[in-house]
Amino acid sequence: MTDTLQILIADDHPLFRNALSEALSNTGTPVTIEQTDTLDSTLNHLENGATDLLLLDLKMPGSEGLLGLIQIRTRFPEVAVAVITANEASRTVAHVKATGALGYLPKSLSLEQLVAALQALISGKGYFPANHQADNHNIDEDVDAITKLASLTPKQQHVLALIARGYLNKQIAYELSVKETTIKTHVSEIFRKLNLYNRTQAAMYNQYLEVPE
Repeated sequence: MTDTLQILIADDHPLFRNALSEALSNTGTPVTIEQTDTLDSTLNHLENGATDLLLLDLKMPGSEGLLGLIQIRTRFPEVAVAVITANEASRTVAHVKATGALGYLPKSLSLEQLVAALQALISGKGYFPANHQADNHNIDEDVDAITKLASLTPKQQHVLALIARGYLNKQIAYELSVKETTIKTHVSEIFRKLNLYNRTQAAMYNQYLEVPE
């Protein structure tokens, strides 16, 4: 990382982007801050800029739950990513950890706590809530599923998301402006990587991408 950290705040709420900017200014570290408010604009910025740390809202337009985070971790593994979210469910924290994210910052943190969390991220230590407890869900199974999802290419991840919406191959091809045979190839690879046998099983993978309200 450079002496001045390049930080991207990706959140569709201007007030919270401003709060994060204020907190970053109190960390004692020189930073340059850029802002985006959709997944597409975030991906474009990451393609064109030298971002050291991304602060990513899970509910940002275009994110499709955890899919946006997984796509970013797949395409830009060199960028440190920390999630910022109002969701504090243990299952979601576990899913975010499984993607290799550096941190998980609940929006309920006070300014003082937020500054401390950001300082931990900047130092490379990472930050996750200390008080979250595993629930009765099979977290190990979830983590395995998230790891498999991360093995898909960004295009395959997008195709899987459209399968979960009930799209047929022809509709997906139209949506992505490619040939139907290309989609069939993607679907075959998705089934192979996720060890699936049909589209119903593929659609059920959407549950691992969901972020509760």
